[in-house]
Amino acid sequence: MNAPVLLYGNRAPSTVTLAAEPLDVSPQETLVLPDVAILYVLFEMPMTVALERLPVALHPSIPAVLGITVMHAKESPFGEFTLAYQGIACRTGIKPRHFITGAFCGNAQAAHYFTVRYGLDVRAAEVSYLETYDRVHGEVRVDGRSILDLSIVECLPLVGNGALIKYSPPLAATRVNGEPALVQFEAGYDFKRSIRGRPQLTAFDAAALGDAAVKPATPIAGSNSVVDLHLMPVRFQVDLTTPAEAGGAKKVTRP
Repeated sequence: MNAPVLLYGNRAPSTVTLAAEPLDVSPQETLVLPDVAILYVLFEMPMTVALERLPVALHPSIPAVLGITVMHAKESPFGEFTLAYQGIACRTGIKPRHFITGAFCGNAQAAHYFTVRYGLDVRAAEVSYLETYDRVHGEVRVDGRSILDLSIVECLPLVGNGALIKYSPPLAATRVNGEPALVQFEAGYDFKRSIRGRPQLTAFDAAALGDAAVKPATPIAGSNSVVDLHLMPVRFQVDLTTPAEAGGAKKVTRP
């Protein structure tokens, strides 16, 4: 019997853009944000593009998938904020993740927090979220121009065990204790209500969103949930070159 062939990304580590600020590894308490709304939409994308854009330490998902998240918090230590990010579905070893290719927020304090605590290279933008009777809508605007306009429509409630959404954690490129690495967004979710709907994409400027090559194709699924969000300290880092299954994953060293 032939040995299984594992797919890996083709992207050289030297071409991966790191967050503007290094990861803050100082002690961090878990931060709980109440009633956070999370719009989460998945699209298929070309496998050739996913392989080109994923670092060599990561496996692509099959089929290749682009995930887009818009997260709205009414209350936080930074005030109200809306954070949007997109990423290519991947795996570190067997664990599903999303390799982040772009992140945006209009609240400077929140943007700084997610940059230095979770490695997201958050850029300033006007990010909005709105739930109405017939849709849930998220938008990212830069210099008055819409670069992402996303909705789910024809929504249906999810109940019981089906009300729990599985989020693949973001995996962001940053610098940890002086070395380039990928770090995982650590969060817990207490679900209060969830709906699912058909994705609609009105605007998508791939270059402005972080990578001109990364574009959605066929819609897969969309959901919107309200949760109590637990933001926990980053625990693990993954090497950009060595896969997790070959020893490339380790715990983040803290003072």
